[in-house]
Amino acid sequence: MNTISHFHRQIREVKEDLLMMAGLVEESIHEAVDSLIARDKAQARGVIEGDRRIDLMQNQIEERVFALLATQQPVASDLRFLSAAIKICSHLERMGDQSVNLADRTLVLADMEPVDPPRRLVAMGELAREMTCLCLDAFVQNNVDLAKNVIKRDDELDDLNLHILEEMVEWMTREQRVTRRGVELILASRHLERVGDEATNIAEEVVFLVEGEIIRHKGVATDSVGPL
Repeated sequence: MNTISHFHRQIREVKEDLLMMAGLVEESIHEAVDSLIARDKAQARGVIEGDRRIDLMQNQIEERVFALLATQQPVASDLRFLSAAIKICSHLERMGDQSVNLADRTLVLADMEPVDPPRRLVAMGELAREMTCLCLDAFVQNNVDLAKNVIKRDDELDDLNLHILEEMVEWMTREQRVTRRGVELILASRHLERVGDEATNIAEEVVFLVEGEIIRHKGVATDSVGPL
């Protein structure tokens, strides 16, 4: 009984660490988006400096999970949680990396002639932040409905990204002097789109965690996959 209790205490500690890491990533994304909109170099540098803590937390969580898998031989829901935890941890770290990428764009754009950010880029920033918040709430609450809402919204973010690409290409074609700025804004929109992708990945893991159903790539016919 003591062994079971100790094991589940360790499971709880893994979840607590994941939630702490998630909080750091959510804050990093908020700060990165704000720095981009406000052209705030100090705020951007803070995002870049804070990424090291996120990376260290990933290492800590993975070490805990691998130790539990190696020593405890978990089954059923506990095994599913640990499997999902490893993947969610990886997605969170990548979201942190995208925050750093956004902060890098801020540092470049802040040295250029000031212009208002494209309306669609601002909308992408808000949507990426919302998806991040929702996917983490879905994880905390084991809420499949929230998770599926995140997955649905990813198409909206993809559409905005495509529109920004078209808008920037047209702008750069018309005014060659803004080519560098246009490229930086295209990169920023791509980073935001990838934040949404990772939020969607986390949402898919929540569905797997709660229902045991793998919905990633759902609808792809298995016979369309060639030999490995």
